Amino acid sequence: MTNSAATLLNVVKSYSASDVMSYTADQKAHAKQNSPPGDEANRREQAAVIVIDSTMTPLEAAKVLWSKNIMGAPVYDAKTKTYVGMFDVRDILSCVTAAHREFLAMGGNHRKPGEDTRLPSEVEAHHKTQSELMAKALQNIKINSHNPASSPGAVTVSYLAARNPMVPSNSKDESLLEICKVLQNRHKHRVPITDTSSDSPVCTGIISQSGLVAFIASKCPAGTLEEKMVDAGLNYKKDVVKIADEASAADAFELLDSKRLSGIAVVDEDGKLIGNTSARDIKNAVCDAGKTGMDTDIISYLAQVRQSQIVKNDRYPTCHVHEDATVGHVVNLLAKTGYHRVFVVDEEKKPVGVVSFADIIKFMLEKGE
Repeated sequence: MTNSAATLLNVVKSYSASDVMSYTADQKAHAKQNSPPGDEANRREQAAVIVIDSTMTPLEAAKVLWSKNIMGAPVYDAKTKTYVGMFDVRDILSCVTAAHREFLAMGGNHRKPGEDTRLPSEVEAHHKTQSELMAKALQNIKINSHNPASSPGAVTVSYLAARNPMVPSNSKDESLLEICKVLQNRHKHRVPITDTSSDSPVCTGIISQSGLVAFIASKCPAGTLEEKMVDAGLNYKKDVVKIADEASAADAFELLDSKRLSGIAVVDEDGKLIGNTSARDIKNAVCDAGKTGMDTDIISYLAQVRQSQIVKNDRYPTCHVHEDATVGHVVNLLAKTGYHRVFVVDEEKKPVGVVSFADIIKFMLEKGE
């Protein structure tokens, strides 16, 4: 047992699922512009569960999530009165990469440094082709399509359910400890809270890994998480998923999709951490609609699409800590940024490990007693 893990576990044992749901709703309500403190109507609005209609296209579903600044939501089939799975914005990556592969298969490519500049008419036609393929990949497949689709990267119900199945029902009175036991799995990003009092269960809330860690961080007394990671037994040394800064955006997104991640480290020729991708970059890539070539190097690509999709209060910090960081620093950084992982670097700023939301939860459960 370590002090930091014990502190985290004591917090978890003192609360239930409903406490996290209330905290998350309050945070969203306070973050909403021009929302007066104590506005109960606004609080109820923020607490409402976002549900994706199974007849929506992937792009329509993604836009719903982005409008609410959330990463995933349950998909509901009104005909069968069942939840068919969880839609995650990361699923849209399959469509983005499929559009680029189809573009290349048609003989398309962007000019590389040193090659002749395209004529304006050529550029316009090129962008139109990319945009049309992107739109095709995003729009032509329904989420609840039961038949295999011929288009690459199609998101069908079976595909969605296999990647993001709904976990067993949990009630709002469930202990937070039981919720943590589910969310310690890195592939379980969120747990649905369900009301099973009627014949048709209703999802009344969602607890995500990020929301859970933010709640726990808010309840820990000041100065109680001052152990260094290595002293506390927080296992951060593991293989870091990274990509070279000269790699193309297409390669980076293919890697993200294959690993089911939203964030990977970007390193320079010396192996030093110089950036990272985030979930917002998936949104930016879709909104860019092929105007920026995905064979552009990842650093240049991110700079262009982030600049073209500027949103107030958006920040893209390189989320990293050094090996001597305290548990409290890591937990608070995760809670503050909302990033799903913090990269750990050595004195030369080379990635030597990573700490995710799931790692924090697992650390608490294994080292807290």
